[in-house]
Amino acid sequence: MRIERFRLRQAASAWRRGAALLSFAAGSVFAPSVLAHSDPHVFGQSAPAKAAPGKSAPAPAAPDKAGTAPKAGKAANAGAAAKPGTEPTVQAGEAVNLPADAKATRGLFTLATARGGAQAGGIKTYGLVVPNSQAMVDVNIAVSGQVVDVFVRVGDSVRKGEPIVAIFNPEFITTQRGYLEFLKNEEKLQVLREEGRLPNYLKDAKENLRWWGMTDKEIAALIEHGRVVEHIRLDAPTDGFITELLVQPGSLVNAGDRTMKQFVVVGRAVARMVSADAPHWLEGYVYPDQRALVQPGVPVRVSLPDGRELERRVTQVMPVVDPATQRARFLVDLGKAGAALTVGQTVDLSLLLDKPTGVWVPRGAVLGQGLAPVVFVQRAPGRYLRRTVQVVDETATLLRVNGVAAGEKLVVAGKMMLEGLYRISARPAAAADHHHH
Repeated sequence: MRIERFRLRQAASAWRRGAALLSFAAGSVFAPSVLAHSDPHVFGQSAPAKAAPGKSAPAPAAPDKAGTAPKAGKAANAGAAAKPGTEPTVQAGEAVNLPADAKATRGLFTLATARGGAQAGGIKTYGLVVPNSQAMVDVNIAVSGQVVDVFVRVGDSVRKGEPIVAIFNPEFITTQRGYLEFLKNEEKLQVLREEGRLPNYLKDAKENLRWWGMTDKEIAALIEHGRVVEHIRLDAPTDGFITELLVQPGSLVNAGDRTMKQFVVVGRAVARMVSADAPHWLEGYVYPDQRALVQPGVPVRVSLPDGRELERRVTQVMPVVDPATQRARFLVDLGKAGAALTVGQTVDLSLLLDKPTGVWVPRGAVLGQGLAPVVFVQRAPGRYLRRTVQVVDETATLLRVNGVAAGEKLVVAGKMMLEGLYRISARPAAAADHHHH
């Protein structure tokens, strides 16, 4: 009698530990996004060979009358008997049964059905409207001086001819006053007139003023009214919007120290803008383990703020992960339809991925156990099979796996409790083998 009571106490203790695991799982660890990783390499497996067309996975092996799984030797022989090019044989797995007095806990379990066939995968993410790098325009100045005023800010829309910055240069003022003194010198004007050089001289003097950045209207005001322009004003060369300011009030500008265009010094850039005629681009973001799913040409659905949707394709995938955000990036050319968007605006994106035929299960149904991801298949209420699977493909919400048959019901919420029962049940060797996971 004492031995029998001792065994009963041991069984009761084991069930209390399982109930504790259930309590812990119900409060904190049922989040599918944490428990089910999608990258096959994280699970330590490579994708198996694709199944031959027309082949489907066989039904799972039936357990024996006692409710236990087939012996290890039988499972190994079944796997060895599979013909090359077919889907791996679905093994029965190891039985995990709830105690008979645990009926009240069964409501904490949720199930999902494994689905066969092709899945239209998708990744929901977001993106930022960015300028088209191929339509960038540098606003250059060819003379040196000090910036006295900046008339725009980053993101401002400007029209051709609108002022960008104002720069002070004492030589600019000296040049204008020298031109006025020349016009007052009647003796020199008469000499040039008699020599026939006065028209060309006046023409060259005006071209010199234009080189300093003066407009024809400002030159006319200088000649007629003696009105000297104090600051060199740099205007927008085209319609567009400002993407970058390279100076601020008080900055010193050294012309010609920045860029050369066709071996001709074009001056220093004080601002950068994008032409209004160029279409915007969209910079989208995905997690690093999803980068392999994004390729040029993949369809993208862009949700606009006014409720409309655009269908575009991935133009380019950035080769490296952004170290600041830890996100992989891709670019989408919005075309003329993106004219209603502004640079820096956030929009919702959906990447449309075509997936091959197979058995698909929810991400939350796969429990990653070190190098061997597992699922729990329900045979009957309170009776489950713990089965090792291979993750070979993914969508945003589903995983394509080998080791599960279409139509089987898998545990999504509650699998942590079943894993705990599996480890503390009468399988000390199995618990020891999985201790390192």
